Amino acid sequence: MRQVIFESENLTVVKVPGECDDTVFVTFESMRADWPVGRKGFGEDFFAKRGRTAYHFMPSGNCWYQYPEMPEALARVRADIAEGARVITYGMSMGGYAAYRFSAPLGADLVIAFSPQYSIDRWRVWWERRWGSQSRSVLWDRQMPSEGAVKYIFYDPLNLDRRHIRALRREAPLELVRIYFSGHASIAYVQECGLLDSAVLDIAEGRFDAARFERRIWQRRLVSATYAKIRQRKRTGLFRRLRYRVIEHLLERRLGTGGAPDAAGLTPDRAV
Repeated sequence: MRQVIFESENLTVVKVPGECDDTVFVTFESMRADWPVGRKGFGEDFFAKRGRTAYHFMPSGNCWYQYPEMPEALARVRADIAEGARVITYGMSMGGYAAYRFSAPLGADLVIAFSPQYSIDRWRVWWERRWGSQSRSVLWDRQMPSEGAVKYIFYDPLNLDRRHIRALRREAPLELVRIYFSGHASIAYVQECGLLDSAVLDIAEGRFDAARFERRIWQRRLVSATYAKIRQRKRTGLFRRLRYRVIEHLLERRLGTGGAPDAAGLTPDRAV
């Protein structure tokens, strides 16, 4: 039965118990155009159908979880988690930022973040103009992640997100999973390729192979509407068109069906 663990004017946290509670997920919503009352949390149906215990943080707006009550909400969740259970934080974009930044107070063992931001402080990311915050607060912007957690970061190195990832790598070791030509919508790309469910569960169960995953998703890219949209955008202008044609050719040599077994991919700095 769905339980409210914490509730304030800014934030609601619900728990959906499952048969399996030796590994629990804590999810954070990404930005939304609206915030309907009674909505489900990020990944709620997915984890409920699989009998996985999950806690879902649902904010009242696009404030990047910069709420003064966050420590209390996080402490309540941490106290409610069964002793000895493994904790996995999970989110996309704004939710990925939260999954990374709040992994320490939750005592997370794993972080799964799709296209997370490094910071929302305009002084720190002066080059970021894609989105803003409904709050001027940056209370938790410098909170370091869980030192012991393994941090899986999915992102597109051919997108501005690479600058956020570059900054995050200066804070902590990251397990990078490169989703080329996904733009900021890395999670949509993975879902369209039919690999999101297996990626999340493989990470949780300790059998995820990032290099193999990069090969598989590259080889399935043509079924993704996100890939088609992003690839079309990169065909404008002669230089731009030639540049990305060369990049795609190099990626096909590394990640395609005839590629080398070692498919670590282009690094963020060398891919652009």
